[in-house]
Amino acid sequence: MTPMTKTALLFGACLTAAVAVAPAGAPAGGLADPGVQVAANRDPGKRLYLRKTCIACHGKDGKGAMLAYPNLAGQDEKYIVEQVKDIMDAKRTGSPDETGNPRSAGMRGALVTADGQPRITDDEIKQIAAWLAKMEPAPPAKPETPVDPQRVAAGEKLYTKFKCRTCHGKDGTKPLKGYPYIAGQKTEYLIAQMTDIRDKKRTNGKAKTMYPMIKKAKDDDIALLADFLASIDRTAKN
Repeated sequence: MTPMTKTALLFGACLTAAVAVAPAGAPAGGLADPGVQVAANRDPGKRLYLRKTCIACHGKDGKGAMLAYPNLAGQDEKYIVEQVKDIMDAKRTGSPDETGNPRSAGMRGALVTADGQPRITDDEIKQIAAWLAKMEPAPPAKPETPVDPQRVAAGEKLYTKFKCRTCHGKDGTKPLKGYPYIAGQKTEYLIAQMTDIRDKKRTNGKAKTMYPMIKKAKDDDIALLADFLASIDRTAKN
């Protein structure tokens, strides 16, 4: 099985789970699974995260996301809410991923019916976002091949050059309100989003603010920035 075939199968499985229709008697917009209800009965946000199949792509507790999807644990609450709504409204799309499908297509299918009706309410979105925001972030992923420290150092210099800290704070750990934490995020996701914003494939939200900073970045620059940011451990105790 080629890597592309494997990726397509994984995406298909994710999308199938995302657009699953709840059986009769299931809570509105959710999946009837007693095991899920028991596992998440202590926090409504966690219960909704499981019922709305967010776990299929973003992993348990918002960590260990598959493919180039982001880890969401510890992300800014306001940012999560805004991005979910933009994806539902088809304002955030992006370039095609490895399978040829537009980025965010699977998530939109999970939260919006084929005729455009939402499967989730604004209050439910807020509950999921609040729960994810209070979760401890995922630790940096360990790449199969260790990243050369010189690449990390070069990425750090570019972080200053492109004035990333203006909005995302020192090392991507202290963003302005409504901006995302990018420290410790997955390398693949960081590269995809920076590239899409540079190429105007992603234009929603704060992307217009970021474009003037990133528009002159070359692919190698973006890869170095991603290596630097992905290496930062938000779980480290100072």
